[in-house]
Amino acid sequence: MGTLVELKVPAKERASLAFSNGLSDGRSARSTNGELTPYLEIGIDDYARGFRAGFFGCGNAPSRSLDGV
Repeated sequence: MGTLVELKVPAKERASLAFSNGLSDGRSARSTNGELTPYLEIGIDDYARGFRAGFFGCGNAPSRSLDGV
């Protein structure tokens, strides 16, 4: 049998500034029936992920920054 390892997740992560900005812009776009551009549909940076979270109403889940900040 394998060894059990406890996974510890930080209690609260802070979202990056880019994610927060994208979240706000996504919520605004949803309220005005905006459309997703190809960048916003498939972008993997924090802004695009935040935009999709706001656009699709997924809340404000924290995001791990790609640049390590």
